[in-house]
Amino acid sequence: MKTPYLGVPLLIAMLLMPACTNDLKDAAPMTVDFKWQLMDRGADANPEIRLAGVPAGTARFFVGLVDLDNNGYDHGGGFVDNDGSGVIARGSIKGNYAGPDPPFETLNHTYEITVKAYDDAGKVIGIGKQAHRFSLRDFK
Repeated sequence: MKTPYLGVPLLIAMLLMPACTNDLKDAAPMTVDFKWQLMDRGADANPEIRLAGVPAGTARFFVGLVDLDNNGYDHGGGFVDNDGSGVIARGSIKGNYAGPDPPFETLNHTYEITVKAYDDAGKVIGIGKQAHRFSLRDFK
């Protein structure tokens, strides 16, 4: 059995890779701020998120959550329309979002929220991140 030659498909993939990854290089930096509450543990509702530096022309945001203490475990995310207030309201994300849920053995983990701003054409025009520790001890 002859092994297929992978050189051309590999070369094409390598040439196309920069086009897939450079969509954020021109994105304006945004400031992201939020505060955890005990009710956020494992919830399907996002916390209130305050933004600054939202680029003009932002139609909607994508909000994602990862656990930095668990190898960047993805807690999902979703989209919300921009209402111009600079605030993403608690529970407004539409998608597959699951709140912080540190194991009882460790009691706390650091979670990072990333917010991407999209224009009407679907281009990322802004991005910001913020990480905060979620500790069950903080809520006793």
